[in-house]
Amino acid sequence: MKRTPSLPLAPAAKPSWLNNLSVLGPGLLFAATSVGTSHLVQSTRAGALYGLALLLIVIVANAVKYPAFRFASDYLPATGVTLLEAYRRQGRWVLCVYFFITLSSLLFAVSALALMSAGLIKVVFALTLPTHWMALGLIAVTSAILVIGHYNTLERVTKVLVVVMMACTLFATATVIPEISWSEGVQWLPTELDVVGLMFVAALIGWMPVPLDASVWQSLWAKAKAENSEHPPTLAQSRFDFNLSFGGTLLLAVCFMLLGAGLMHDKGIELQSGSAAFSAQLISLYQAVFGSSAGPVIGIAALAIIYSSLLAIMDAFPRALSSLHRRWLDIPEDQDDHKLTESDPFYIGTLVVMAAGAALTYQFFMTSLRSLIDMAATIAFITAPLIAYLNHRAIRSDFVPAACRPGKLMTLYSRFSIAVMIGFACSYLYLRFWVS
Repeated sequence: MKRTPSLPLAPAAKPSWLNNLSVLGPGLLFAATSVGTSHLVQSTRAGALYGLALLLIVIVANAVKYPAFRFASDYLPATGVTLLEAYRRQGRWVLCVYFFITLSSLLFAVSALALMSAGLIKVVFALTLPTHWMALGLIAVTSAILVIGHYNTLERVTKVLVVVMMACTLFATATVIPEISWSEGVQWLPTELDVVGLMFVAALIGWMPVPLDASVWQSLWAKAKAENSEHPPTLAQSRFDFNLSFGGTLLLAVCFMLLGAGLMHDKGIELQSGSAAFSAQLISLYQAVFGSSAGPVIGIAALAIIYSSLLAIMDAFPRALSSLHRRWLDIPEDQDDHKLTESDPFYIGTLVVMAAGAALTYQFFMTSLRSLIDMAATIAFITAPLIAYLNHRAIRSDFVPAACRPGKLMTLYSRFSIAVMIGFACSYLYLRFWVS
């Protein structure tokens, strides 16, 4: 039997553009997680190492993930429940798969973002403390902020940070474009890739714009916004929020690649691997455009956007695991009166696990920023087709009102995207383990 949605469906009258601006939130949190590591680190590295040869790959990576993210954004306003409830309805095996995907990305993603944030702090404030100890301290401080703070504060801070960083990046990119050697011809696709290059491309696609398991986060943030709002966003408003943010992340991905290509690739600058050294290079990109006096300001802006990513994902993981636990108990979400708060023992326990996991990662695994990011991104790259398929099934199920399901063209687009992602994953596994 279909259940009555607990949140309103899309209204008959389309809301105005200004009304839509007032509901921006979950989409911007999505943008913050995207602009963090996948853009500041991965896109800049792509431009520095390969010029514009990976530009089409970046655009395709974003394009094939669009349907899965769009479906996740639509699901809550269309049905009144989150995407994890849709996974529960598809079987417990789906919840198990999502749990293991989340667990793998939880350890590496938090560790990488904390390490990058710590590296930026060292450069901006000229500190000499060990980077990994600063990263652990940052995780502890962020945990305290989340436990004391609220979703509304997270959303307001993120809005400001994303707008400021986008303005700085667009201006810097416009200034750097003439520095690219357009007259000598631009290579639009890589001619050959070794194993290291193949791993990097897999990582680039995996976290571009963000791993697909983050589609669940969108749904959970939308629920948090609805619970903290007198007028929960409608389907049309949620879609506006998502489309604006997704388009912005794609634009910024291209901008950071152009910055890397114009300021590093064409000048033969060697890319640094350590978090602090890479952070210094990142700030130098902006100093080359704005002047050396702007270094501290740009460093703080870069730190703000990286830290907003860390703040967002450290909030997302406890929300996702708490809801996953409730769904594992086979409690239908629309009959569950449990409301997650930042003081919930499960929420706090997850933060403790993340801190312990980061400590173990720094101690026994990799201390290189690039290795941490590549490991997490490659896992995301391989598992992306499955998440996309689950989201496709969810939005086309009988639990979703017919008016809110995707049309024929979007359905075909989604199926084609899943096929492309499967092709990417199979090609990578073949080249990585059989050819190399």
